[in-house]
Amino acid sequence: MFSADRVAVPGVTAEASKRAPHHGLRRVLGDPAWQRLPPAVRARFGEPVVAVDYVGEFEVVRASMLGLALATFCRLIGTPVVPRTGCNVPAIVHVGPTAEGVSWQREYRWPDSEPCLVRSTKVIGPDGQLVEQLPARLCMPLRVYEQSGGLHFVSHGYYFELGRRLRIPLPAWLSPGVTHVEHHDGADGWFRFTMTVTHPLFGELFYQTGLFHAARSPS
Repeated sequence: MFSADRVAVPGVTAEASKRAPHHGLRRVLGDPAWQRLPPAVRARFGEPVVAVDYVGEFEVVRASMLGLALATFCRLIGTPVVPRTGCNVPAIVHVGPTAEGVSWQREYRWPDSEPCLVRSTKVIGPDGQLVEQLPARLCMPLRVYEQSGGLHFVSHGYYFELGRRLRIPLPAWLSPGVTHVEHHDGADGWFRFTMTVTHPLFGELFYQTGLFHAARSPS
């Protein structure tokens, strides 16, 4: 395994950790579903939110030809999905509070290139709706549910948010499709992250799965 040396990750700072409001998922899921989650999962997604790095590797980073083309094009708006594929890719997931929500930033470390950082922020709105904010003001509302002890996030549509009141929906055929992220707890502090993006016409565009655990603080 590799050391979790940080690259510059905006928004995840000790100062933000002290002043940011809490953004746990308990009220989004509801108490019955929340209590069915393993304690380790509740700790990762509960309150208060603290800055932490999860280290591990993506055993599979897969994309179709259309997916790679879309990911490469999207580098123009801030890399919402990694534009490469591979196996056993070392990675760090940086998590921490921001002024608006919780930053989840996946840092992929292919050995032959600079780290590739994919940024998003999960925000809980006043109505209790969880929304993932991507680069270029692209937003992805998420349905969150528990199933067999796992935590699932499923997108239902995309829109561009231009100001607080103006939302421009992205047509389904222009979007990457349905994004389904799964978080399953493992043994000894490990968890599995899996993401599948499926287009309604072109099928699977992206698939990633990997195992991670919290980085140990330097002694």
